[in-house]
Amino acid sequence: MNAPSPRLDDPGSLDGRVFDVVVIGGGIVGASSAREAAAAGYSVLLVEKDDFGSGSTSRSSRLLHCGLRYFEAPRPMRHFARHPGRLVTSLRMARAGMRERREMVLTAPERVRPLDFFFPVYDDSPYAPWQLDLAFGLLRRLAPGDVPLDYRRMRRAEALKQPMVAALAHPDRLRGVARFTEYQFDWPERICIDAVLDAEDAGAVALNYTQATLGAIRDGVRSVALAGRNGAVAEVGARRVLTMSGIWIDRVLGATDAPPRRRVFGTKGAHIVIRLPEEYRNQGITTINSQGEPFYCIPWHGLHYIGPTETPYDGDLDDIHVDAADLEFLLSETDRLFPGLGVSRADVLRTWAGVRPLTYHPAHPKGNRDRVLHDLGREGLDGVYAMTAAPVMSHRGSGRMVVEKLRASLAPKSDGATLAYRPRLPLAKSNSARLAPDMAYTLADVRHAVRREHARTLMDVLYRRSGIGLRHDVTDDQIARTADVMSEEMGWSDAQRAREIESYKADVAHLFGVPGRA
Repeated sequence: MNAPSPRLDDPGSLDGRVFDVVVIGGGIVGASSAREAAAAGYSVLLVEKDDFGSGSTSRSSRLLHCGLRYFEAPRPMRHFARHPGRLVTSLRMARAGMRERREMVLTAPERVRPLDFFFPVYDDSPYAPWQLDLAFGLLRRLAPGDVPLDYRRMRRAEALKQPMVAALAHPDRLRGVARFTEYQFDWPERICIDAVLDAEDAGAVALNYTQATLGAIRDGVRSVALAGRNGAVAEVGARRVLTMSGIWIDRVLGATDAPPRRRVFGTKGAHIVIRLPEEYRNQGITTINSQGEPFYCIPWHGLHYIGPTETPYDGDLDDIHVDAADLEFLLSETDRLFPGLGVSRADVLRTWAGVRPLTYHPAHPKGNRDRVLHDLGREGLDGVYAMTAAPVMSHRGSGRMVVEKLRASLAPKSDGATLAYRPRLPLAKSNSARLAPDMAYTLADVRHAVRREHARTLMDVLYRRSGIGLRHDVTDDQIARTADVMSEEMGWSDAQRAREIESYKADVAHLFGVPGRA
């Protein structure tokens, strides 16, 4: 029988417990690692300093992409000929991506959706049409064929019959268009929450809003200090520590007595959300921006989002948002892509930005995209591991990689559990009121999010547990109705309820608003 779980927001009851594995970082990679380790039979504690899935997991381009981007480079044939190691990395990452793409589509179809994507090739493009044929041919061979790419190269005249292609710049210079099926994570934050719940079902303990600090090791067990946001503290032991904290990895490791060398290089990916003409719905563009980097226009629930940027980031890791420079660059690139649409600052409905936790390497000025599981025992941190450059789309494979590493030095104490990877929503209910007539999310879901899914703030519920925030313009009435249920569940006073609503609105404006707009 599993030991009783602590209160969702109180680490105090864990004081003195020893876990086989402590996972620091509750994004999608950390949650998946905790899930796989618990299912393999290890005792696991998952700790996140903010909310689960609130960091880079929630700020990506949301593509379960086919791996094409790993072959995108200025003058690709010359680039890979000069850097054969990067070609090997690209092939490995693309293969992992294609396998995870297939698995997600087949096992969690509720969490992904197919889109028609177009890749234009111009007279002056760094790619020739035959190179696209070669790239997609490689991708087809890197994964089984039951989730097809549906790749087809279209000639200019045929391609221009597609509304979104016809809106592109320089139709007279268009040589052809690659059309293929891409998949989108409809809700990566929810996939992360589901992974946390899977981990708990397999016996793990999960805490959000809890800071973890690495301590000394004694007799093979490393101390980890826990501090909850309400002042509760504890010290637990860990036979192994998985530092899955993404862009915060160097900060977590830097707090130890023997900080290891740098592991993470962060690049900022910013996006803008606009409304394009109705005939463009469900059509997307993947292309190369003026900097020679991948650039997308992606359908999103009747809207489109455009991006990302690829900017080295050394700013505040706890305050990542689209700034004026990001906005101007994205508007410039949008005008370059669709000059006839006249998209301006006034057309931007919302924004978001995140920082990719890429692998630091001096030879890669914008970070290395090679996923690496670092064994830090070689630098004085025995039993401590960290993972960098783990894509959102390959989170399941990252978790399995972790378990392989654990098994090499630590045997699990139980037989573990079988994972179903099942989506957790919607709940089975018949008469609970909806937040709004056009929303599937109900007041019972809000209550469940607090009681069973670790939700502690309005942002937790309206963005990460429900997915409402990025899909709808949430009204004051809907915010108030959500706050009423949370107040009942969490015992908020009228003053605290008002503060929570004010904090939610301020966070939305800061994280998803348009710079310079009042």
